[in-house]
Amino acid sequence: MLVTHTDTPTPEQQFGAQVREAREVRRWSQEALARHLRDEAGLDLHQTAIARLERGERAIRFNEVTALAKLLGLDLQTYSGTLPALTDSEYEWALGQLKLLQAEDERTAAEWERVVLEQDALLSEFVEARRTAVGKRRAMEAMIQEYEERQRG
Repeated sequence: MLVTHTDTPTPEQQFGAQVREAREVRRWSQEALARHLRDEAGLDLHQTAIARLERGERAIRFNEVTALAKLLGLDLQTYSGTLPALTDSEYEWALGQLKLLQAEDERTAAEWERVVLEQDALLSEFVEARRTAVGKRRAMEAMIQEYEERQRG
């Protein structure tokens, strides 16, 4: 078992967490991920193996890492455990990129919030329209039923 009792997750645990996150973003079950791996990469992993891999409890073979990374769009450099040393100019460039990414993250978060609020408003309108339509239909059914009963009796 690869689980350690340190505060720092092992590369296997980090990779497993990223696999789980990427799988959940796609709304795939572990079984669906296993099916995609089999169909698209020729890799036969059972759902229980994927569960153990995601928890960092299973050793990961290189062919599994590469297939998962390709299928889920994961960056393998993230799991090397070391970061490249930056020069001053690379640092300045990276800092600028980070600021751009932070701004983009803020914009997308705001857009997400706007879309959710808009969706909630549309759903409320739909629910009210549906409630009104059902009420009108029931009233019409009652009137027709009453008419038919009068005609029969």
